[in-house]
Amino acid sequence: MNKKLNLYYFGDIGVYDEYCPDYVCSKTYASEILYIIAENKPFTISDQEIIKTLKIEEDDFKNVINSLQNINLIDVKDNTYKVNFPVFLEKDLVILDRKLENIGNIIGDKIINNSELIYSKIKGLTSTNTFSKERLLYHIICDSIFDGTAFDYFSETDLFCISKSQPGNRDYIVIAYEDSKKVESHSNNLLCSSNNFRTNRFNFNSFGDSNGNRKDMYRVFRITQQSLENATNYESLNLSYIKILDVKNREISEQCGELILKIHDTNVIYEELTDTEKYLATFLIELNYLKIDEKSNFIRLEVPIIKEPDIAIIDEISLIILNDIFDVVKDLFSSFEVGTSDLTAIKHEVNIKEIANELWHQIFGLTNEYLGTVGFVESPKHIVGEGRYLKSFRAK
Repeated sequence: MNKKLNLYYFGDIGVYDEYCPDYVCSKTYASEILYIIAENKPFTISDQEIIKTLKIEEDDFKNVINSLQNINLIDVKDNTYKVNFPVFLEKDLVILDRKLENIGNIIGDKIINNSELIYSKIKGLTSTNTFSKERLLYHIICDSIFDGTAFDYFSETDLFCISKSQPGNRDYIVIAYEDSKKVESHSNNLLCSSNNFRTNRFNFNSFGDSNGNRKDMYRVFRITQQSLENATNYESLNLSYIKILDVKNREISEQCGELILKIHDTNVIYEELTDTEKYLATFLIELNYLKIDEKSNFIRLEVPIIKEPDIAIIDEISLIILNDIFDVVKDLFSSFEVGTSDLTAIKHEVNIKEIANELWHQIFGLTNEYLGTVGFVESPKHIVGEGRYLKSFRAK
């Protein structure tokens, strides 16, 4: 079996089209080709060597290579290649483990030392009376801060970059890990992956590990779109329809958001909904955002809701935590610049601040695991085939 990469995207990957990395990298052999390029030194592996290794038709190979080059994931020189994004292979894990040893415990303990101040702040949140402080802190610290405000904070202090302009008017960063059991146990199981499906007013979020296909708004719509790639024999026709579907999906999500707000603000019985609202409610019940209370027959919101007034509270908690851990993170990044020349991404001369972006994911993933283990935040349960994750809903 050919080795391949698992790819992750952070930022605005845009509509599912020829400029979308999710679309390009889902092409047959794309991740295998990227693995071979990354595993070799820059511009040392030729097209014919890759074609021979994968036993791929030359036209199919060129189609994938052109697509990868079109979105700037690779550079091409005399039919040889290099990658333009951080890649971590099995052989890189020794370096990562050595550099990140105990970092989750160190940062986690600093946060717990501020627990009383943090607890006093969350009393004013919208969902305080309906969800435990551990559940709320999971979404606030593990996701909203570590996978949200921290990026702006550390970007402004020039520790790493959070933005990269991409072809097709997109702005995202790509990270990849070798697809292997060893890497999976090292990285995919960490609580550091945020899935978001955004509309003008709402954000349907799930946050957890990368070990499975979650049953969330983002994955449902992406998987549906991917299933239509080969719906007909006409690729451009399929993509055109997918673009239309993407617009409709956002309209549906906007309607779902309006219904969630209605249910949150008033007592709503399923039978009293309009036919359209019933369809939306059933969809949201299937996604575990809503539930019908068996005793009262009222529809109940199953996930914490974050409204606009909550943002100021989260920002206050963010500054408390990030100011307190800044020196630890800065010292770690400084030490990482020494003794890492053997890292795959360094060999391919990937921007060090893009690499540091992913290191932060590793750091806060390890911290989240620690906070969950000691019970400071809720630790999501594993669901077979889906991994560990919890959902939240944000409304402007």
